[in-house]
Parts: sequence; structure tokens; C-alpha cells
Amino acid sequence: MSLIESALAKGLGTSPQSPVRSHPGEQRGDTSAAVRSRSTPAVAAALGERINAVPLPLDLQACQEYRVLLEDTASRNLKAVAAYRILRTRILQRARLQHWTTIGVTSAGINDGKSLTTLNLSLSLARERNSDVVLLDLDMRNPSMCRYLGVKPRHHLCHFFEGHVGVADVFFSVGVENLILAAGTVQTDQASELLATGKVAELLEYIKQRTRNPIILLDLPPLLNTDDALVVAPKIDAVLLVAAEGHTDRSALVKAMKLLGNVPLAGLVLNRAVETSHGYGYYGYGPGY
Repeated sequence: MSLIESALAKGLGTSPQSPVRSHPGEQRGDTSAAVRSRSTPAVAAALGERINAVPLPLDLQACQEYRVLLEDTASRNLKAVAAYRILRTRILQRARLQHWTTIGVTSAGINDGKSLTTLNLSLSLARERNSDVVLLDLDMRNPSMCRYLGVKPRHHLCHFFEGHVGVADVFFSVGVENLILAAGTVQTDQASELLATGKVAELLEYIKQRTRNPIILLDLPPLLNTDDALVVAPKIDAVLLVAAEGHTDRSALVKAMKLLGNVPLAGLVLNRAVETSHGYGYYGYGPGY
């Protein structure tokens, strides 16, 4: 069985069901706890308890430079848009089958394109319009989402993990319907320690309670450069692994997959791939397209 076949076989596995958690103080006669127990994400969204995502202006020049597939640039990158539609559909099919809500995106090493893949996948998911898509930049040693979009957030996601701002303060939007982001430009060498606290669970729960049928994408650091992704992996439903044709070393990819252990694999993306297709010429996405 090939490496990619092994990855896909692993991705078909089901994730263990999360235990049902009772609310503290939910006892007989405690009406406030009973109300909280009925405050499901769908109910919360219906009641208007939505995330307050501050609108920020995009830098279209930066988006074009970094190959961000916005509506304004999609017409010039039709092959890339088509590739992300296929990826979107495969991810959604698997997520709905396995009841996944939170999907981390990582790679074996640096420069495999996992952050741009995460961003463009979130844009493609948002266009599908059946879910609220939330993108979290948890690569706090090298945050890149704000740079790709050319935005300057009021509050940096790193500062939430450090306890300087509340969870409600970190979200923003960029004019794309159904897409919410939390990111920043501040770097930290303490990312592993910050991610090991209860802040990740707090952040994810806040999002789930205030979104409609959410899909949450987490941009995670490379697996072989730091333990950050391994700290987060047990707290999410699945991981999408990105490799780059002509760049990712096979042995590094094998080691990365072994490090993930029993974490469900949402899929393996071959970035910058070139294929020949009758009638369509070369098909792929990378600096040459």
C-alpha cells in the first residue's frame, strides 16, 4: 500500500465520540442550568447570540501577491478555484459523515503551503453557504493569515491565550459572507505552553455556541518543527495534512503521519501538484500558475 493510500485509509476511520458533559450546578430546580443545557449552537444562533466579528478592510494587492483566492482574483485562477472546490467537497463529505466540526491543517515541515491552503480552503467553504466557517491562526510562532490578507486586527489571538483580552474580542471579518477569522501578527515562543492550557477548549466552545452548523479550520505549525500541533491535535476532530510536490521529503511525511498516531486524518493534500488532463492541460496550483 502506498503512502497516499495509507493516508486515505487512515482518514476513513471514525473518531471516538466525545463524552457527554453535564453543566455545573445543573440540579433539580436550577432553572438557569436547565436553560443553559438547552443552549445548543443552533439555538444560540437562532437567538441572535452570534459572534461579533469586526469588519476589517482587505489589502487586495497583498491578497493577489500571496495568491489568496478572493472573488476578485478567482477569475484569473480558475484551475486553482476548481481544485479547491474538489477539496472542499471531499472535506465536507467526510466531515458530515464523521460529524467533524474542528479540522486542523498542518504539514511535515515548513514551506509546504499549509497556511495558504487553509486560507483558500476556508474561502471555498464559505462560498458553499451551508455553514459558518471560522478560521483560527494557531501557528503563533509564525502567524501568516493577517499578512496574506493585509489586515491589521484590533486584538491579536496570541493575546487571548496570554489572558490579555477576552475570547469575544479576537474575531474579525473581511467582507466574505459566512467567514469569521481570529488571527494576529504577534509572535510568541511560548506557543506550546499557551496551547496546552484550557484556552483552546474555551475558544472552540465559544465558537460552537455562536455559529450555525460551524466548520472550524485551525492553521497549525508544522509537525516536525515544534510540538504545537501535537498539543492541539487531541482537542480537535481531525487533521488535514499538506505536502508539496518537489519539496516535501517522503521520509518526513512518513514521520509526520506516525506522530499523528490515532488522530483521524481528514485527508492528504498534494500542494503544487501538476497533472495532465485531456482537454485541460496542466492542472494544479503553485507559483507557476
